[in-house]
Amino acid sequence: MSTLDWEGLKTFALVCRSGTMSAAARELGVNQTTVARRLQRLEQQLGHPLLRRDAPTLRATARAEPLLQTARAMEDRLAATLVQTQDRPRRQAVAGVVRVTGVDGVLEHAVAPRTASLLADHPDLRLDLIGGNRNLRVAQREADIALRLARPASGAFHVHRLGDLAYGVYAADEKADPRQAPWIDLNEEFIDKPEQRWLATHFPGRRTIARANRGGIIGQLALTTGACCLMPRCIGDCTPGLAALDIVPTGRELWLVIHQDMAHLPRVRVVAEWLAEILCDGIWVTPAR
Repeated sequence: MSTLDWEGLKTFALVCRSGTMSAAARELGVNQTTVARRLQRLEQQLGHPLLRRDAPTLRATARAEPLLQTARAMEDRLAATLVQTQDRPRRQAVAGVVRVTGVDGVLEHAVAPRTASLLADHPDLRLDLIGGNRNLRVAQREADIALRLARPASGAFHVHRLGDLAYGVYAADEKADPRQAPWIDLNEEFIDKPEQRWLATHFPGRRTIARANRGGIIGQLALTTGACCLMPRCIGDCTPGLAALDIVPTGRELWLVIHQDMAHLPRVRVVAEWLAEILCDGIWVTPAR
């Protein structure tokens, strides 16, 4: 067999992880035609289909499952370990600006309130927090570090999986029945995200009365309408008036991403280590094993 195309393998792994070609295309920054072409080329090399539809998602065929495991193992071997246990650069004097981008709610509730100790230890360090969820920021050097809910499938990055961001179901009334109450959902453009797929599986008949693209907005809509909503615990637990219902949804992977040209800088390494330490506290993020 000829050498398998690494871009095809990465694309295959990402489609299986995200569940749809459209979601994979967004993460890769390409169109669906490119994703389909890469998969077709890989299937031609192997001589058998790679994917099967398990509505509403795409999964690896039984015959392609070993290839998927190989692709994931290769991803893990290529991933750089950012958190060092020795020779910690925080012992050095560091100075300069470190720009961190991430999901708004994570930065607002899990990062910003904990910055005092970092800046006290390093008075010449300046931290710039940039809300948003675009991997492009790191690729274009608009940010030094990104906190993402999906692993970038391409790009010159060092990546480290921090753990799983915990999610919860919330409502203004702690006795609300989520099978009877209305719901606030993410916008339809996020329909293929893991949290929306979880809702589709566990509450397929829910009545959605409003949508939004930010957790904070979803929380306020739930408060004013008496609806239920699904959101990261770091947002829901910090929204006055919302109560967590006795439901434990599936969490989402949280990744720390650094452009490979920046990973060697002491100030960037210090902030990366600090982020890993404060986020992996077992409260809002379950540390990766």
